[in-house]
Amino acid sequence: MAHVSKYIVTIPSKQSSNIEKYLDGCKEKFNQILSRVLNEGKQDAHKMEASIFNQLIKLAFLLMQLFFASQNKGNYGKTIETAQGIVKRGRPSKKSYFSIFGKMKVTRYLYHIENVSFAPLDIVLNLPVRCYSYFLSEFANLLNINGAYENASGLLKKFFGVKLSISASETISSESSDRYEDYYDLKNSLPKLESEEDYVVVSFDGKGVPMIKAEAAKIVARQGKGEKKQKKKEALVGVKYDVNANVRTAKEVADNLVYPDKKEDKNETGKPAKAQNIRYIASVEKPKRKVMEEIHEEVKDENFSDKPLVCVMDGSLLI
Repeated sequence: MAHVSKYIVTIPSKQSSNIEKYLDGCKEKFNQILSRVLNEGKQDAHKMEASIFNQLIKLAFLLMQLFFASQNKGNYGKTIETAQGIVKRGRPSKKSYFSIFGKMKVTRYLYHIENVSFAPLDIVLNLPVRCYSYFLSEFANLLNINGAYENASGLLKKFFGVKLSISASETISSESSDRYEDYYDLKNSLPKLESEEDYVVVSFDGKGVPMIKAEAAKIVARQGKGEKKQKKKEALVGVKYDVNANVRTAKEVADNLVYPDKKEDKNETGKPAKAQNIRYIASVEKPKRKVMEEIHEEVKDENFSDKPLVCVMDGSLLI
């Protein structure tokens, strides 16, 4: 009998019957890549580079299938002991997994207790609730932040062959923002690490967020003579972080200002200080006071009685 908890299942690993099939597929694809590199050497370098990249994506797809095949379909025996009681193994069920290498199906066994069914393998592998992998979601979110959804979908299709629809890209970003508060709630519930940084920094800045026409029409503001209807809404961005002092002499500061091109590269021991324990809060919906209160709570929850507090508001330094 195996034991399952909310976060982990422990059981001796078993080999799946599909492992050999996917392993042979990986070997065959790798040999194809080697053959193409060695036998098609007269191509332009950039064309060979693109060809290798595309073939590696296909190899990575097979490797992911091999990974899932090695999980033995999440078969942990006829029964499993859980905190809720003994659960019984049922039928296998397929779950879609949309990775950055393409779509695939993951077969795993369902277990039942009374009217509740779940797949322990989903817990063991931390599979997403939706089909979109967390890595694909992270990649798509970074693209969405810097451009339109359509551009993000186009880039994924061009370079990875992933056909992620615009609506799927929107869904990923929307649901990621919904988990923002849950992420920080969980992070705050974990044991606090002792921070050795010199300063606690709190910063606020207002950012104008362009609104789509339907939303911009809802913005209510008193307009004077000759003023145009608002097309942006201000969001207050708040951030709190810990950082070490970057100690410099007056001459170093002056030289950097007068001769910025002559700045010497920092060695390993002289790297600029990096922010630690960063917490961002930004919202179009939340009023400014609410954002400031949340940042204040973050600072209040930490023990920084022996550290100076630095405040920055709209680029102005307040200590």
